[in-house]
Amino acid sequence: MHLSTQEIPVHSLQIGMYVSRLDVPWVQTPFPIQGFHISKQEQLDQLALYCNKVFVDRFLSKVDVKSSLTLKPISTSDKTVYDTKTKRLMSEKARFKPAVEHYAVTTKMRKEVSKAGQIFDQINGEMATIFRDMMQNGFINIAQIRSASTEMVKSVVRNPDGLAWLCRISAENKALHEQAVRSAIWGIIFGRHLGLSKHDLRDIGTALLLAPIGKCKLPKEILFGNLTPEEETLYKSHVNLTLEETEKMFSSSHQVNYILSSYCERNNGSGYPRNLVGNRIPFLARVVGMANYYEELINPLPGKEALTPVEAISNLYNERGNLFQPEMVEAFIQAIGIYPTGSLVKLTNNSVGVVLEQPENSRLRPKIVLVKDGMDVKLEKPQVINLTDSPTDRFGMPLQIERSLKSTSLELDSRELHEKLFSNKWLSFLNVS
Repeated sequence: MHLSTQEIPVHSLQIGMYVSRLDVPWVQTPFPIQGFHISKQEQLDQLALYCNKVFVDRFLSKVDVKSSLTLKPISTSDKTVYDTKTKRLMSEKARFKPAVEHYAVTTKMRKEVSKAGQIFDQINGEMATIFRDMMQNGFINIAQIRSASTEMVKSVVRNPDGLAWLCRISAENKALHEQAVRSAIWGIIFGRHLGLSKHDLRDIGTALLLAPIGKCKLPKEILFGNLTPEEETLYKSHVNLTLEETEKMFSSSHQVNYILSSYCERNNGSGYPRNLVGNRIPFLARVVGMANYYEELINPLPGKEALTPVEAISNLYNERGNLFQPEMVEAFIQAIGIYPTGSLVKLTNNSVGVVLEQPENSRLRPKIVLVKDGMDVKLEKPQVINLTDSPTDRFGMPLQIERSLKSTSLELDSRELHEKLFSNKWLSFLNVS
């Protein structure tokens, strides 16, 4: 080790320190290979996602590294004191269902988006009708919901980027049924990554499409903003209200009901309705709970601020061992990616783009469609670049993702961009496969 460098755990890093080495290969991270100064909290959050420790150059750091390393407790969001039994259950390694499938991508992005677009629009229309019928006469067409889930499974199995792209370009849609469709897609993508059977994937999708039914029976004001303790109790009744309806469709022992009874439970016992802990929460309910939680972070109902995908992933990472089991969080991040398809990102040359595709073996180097150049000028003809090709900026420096942006931070017509990318008029120019 060089005399001026010091090995430091990521939780001890501070803004102003100069990171000269990581404990993982640079190419597996979004950070510049030549080292960098930590200048903002987002970099600290990203380092925690990729590394356990780093090497800091004391000479190049803008803060006194030695005095900054006075031992102090790691801050956590959870100050609850747990009893011995709860601690033991929380600390157990997550139990997974054995993987029974290895799903390979079998269609190109262009072809899958075309198919998935029809599925996505059809399912959103059907779900709007189903939710309206349920509100008016209490009838739910379960066959239609099962069919919708089956079609989503087929698309995600072929190529998960198709529906993931459509999830992000429809992020402005805040209705409960639209949130349910997006949650179902995240859940199926997660299950695909875990190698679950198509039957389990269909049940994951079905459960997430049905999950908001109970919320439709609550006063609308309960769904938005901050709640009083009494309102919080009323809100949590949505699980049982959903089960009252779904138990008319399935037996109480059916896997879908089993999932719906527990998807709001959390690893530390703070969930509801039964305060289950750790592996006592059914595995598929843990899968569904994480997908639903993620969707609510990036596309919350009105009254709450949306997080960027990176902020949501960072939130999940910070809750590992607390709300969610560490192994489950890490698997979810591997499935969705740090920069999910459809995410708005800023590159190191100040250009802005949208993540178009994520190679399964190189998720940190996705294919990106640029919508603004480095001079902040909107591109009339969007340009597609592939970070796996190691492109450089005009100074010859590696072009990488600097950070993710909120979808509202740029006046971008997602539908117009979609048409430009996937209509025949633009395909030859964009080279979208």
